[in-house]
Amino acid sequence: MTAIDTKLLAEVYTIAETYGKSVVFTVPGSSTYAPSTGKVTEGSVVTHTVNVTPPEQYDRRYVDGELVQARDVQVILPAKNLAFTPDLGMKVTFDSEAFDIVSLNPLYSGTSICAYEVQLRQ
Repeated sequence: MTAIDTKLLAEVYTIAETYGKSVVFTVPGSSTYAPSTGKVTEGSVVTHTVNVTPPEQYDRRYVDGELVQARDVQVILPAKNLAFTPDLGMKVTFDSEAFDIVSLNPLYSGTSICAYEVQLRQ
């Protein structure tokens, strides 16, 4: 990681912490399979509260009714100090409203992930 990568990671994190919104990501637990019994045991669900950029609706020109729907919002999730890796289908809650991650794009600074561009849908 270069000096500029380190600086950019810190800057994105600081912006989200200063101006962002607190949201809760619900991370499903890992399942385990016991071959001897054929039983699958679900793991415990874990929640993580982090700050993201304020949710922003997509510009109308990007709303196609399929990939981007009218009520979809986008947030930027800083990767610095993130205790989990976001994934499609994860639940995100803010302002007492639940959303699903429907699209996720890592944003790189060099070879390091600086942040995630996250599309949320109710």
